[in-house]
Amino acid sequence: MMKLKALASFCRRMGVGLRAGVDILRLLESEQRMGNARHQAAMQQLNDSIRAGNTLAKGMLDQKKYFPPLLIQMVHASELGGRMDGMFAYMANYYEQLKVSRATFISRITWPLIQLVMAVGIIGLVILIQGILSPNSGYDASGVGLSGVGGFVTYCIAVSSVAFILSVSTFGIWKNWFNCHRVLMPIVQRIPTLGTALVTLGLSRLSMTLSMLLNAGVEARRSVKQAFLATGNYYFIGGMDRAIAEVERGASFGDAFAASKVLPQEFVETVQLGELSGTETESLDHLALDYQQRSQAALNTIAHVTSFTIWLGILVLMAFMIIRMAMQYINMLNSFLP
Repeated sequence: MMKLKALASFCRRMGVGLRAGVDILRLLESEQRMGNARHQAAMQQLNDSIRAGNTLAKGMLDQKKYFPPLLIQMVHASELGGRMDGMFAYMANYYEQLKVSRATFISRITWPLIQLVMAVGIIGLVILIQGILSPNSGYDASGVGLSGVGGFVTYCIAVSSVAFILSVSTFGIWKNWFNCHRVLMPIVQRIPTLGTALVTLGLSRLSMTLSMLLNAGVEARRSVKQAFLATGNYYFIGGMDRAIAEVERGASFGDAFAASKVLPQEFVETVQLGELSGTETESLDHLALDYQQRSQAALNTIAHVTSFTIWLGILVLMAFMIIRMAMQYINMLNSFLP
């Protein structure tokens, strides 16, 4: 899969080139001289696919292990809508901001995570050292009922098991194992801050896609379907069929979005106002940028909250250890009293 930096650069070059009127085949030929060997090979295959009569989206879909699903979906929508240059410019900004947000998130949680690992390691050393120096003292310095080499091994196994389970679970959720997003997304959607980021990102992509399709005169049913799919949000996609059913009955986009029962009222009202004033596409373009900016602010907040949560976890862990050690020490002293 392409890295975020490469994705942003690729989309930026494609957007600038298409806006300047450069033929897409010439752009792909230029791409074959850029990036690493994997990128050059992918551009070659993409060029060959288009020359064989396929669309750009179809060529990218054939290489879905290299191109992310969201970009493929947006390219498909832009091909229907005829605004491919604007879509690539939008996605370039999206990937650049996502890269910055990810770097910020990692930088904010790195030091707290290091401290958490150090705290867990110190507990293990206390278990080992106390058991070696005074194996028969009866004093549990670790506060967790373990001591000596045997206790240290047990502690390491327990910590490793927890870390392994958390890692596998996180990776599985990220890769959507067992189609878990359909179950988890509606739940996560309602979590403050985190849910806000997911909602605003999805609404930004929905607005951008629908605007492109409306400008190109794509029929309403197909426009709504592609707009929902472009969100990449399973909670939103769950309301797609209800929205499409309303459009087939002749309802407006605003009423169809309201019938989906998954989109925020603020978004629905803005679309309805745009339809009343006859400025649907302009309103949707504005919404796309507005929600993209909101999502970046929400992602930064998530980084702060995650960092604070890790700090709080360390504080609770150390407080527990201190209290347990103190209680053990007090009980040992009391045992010497007549």
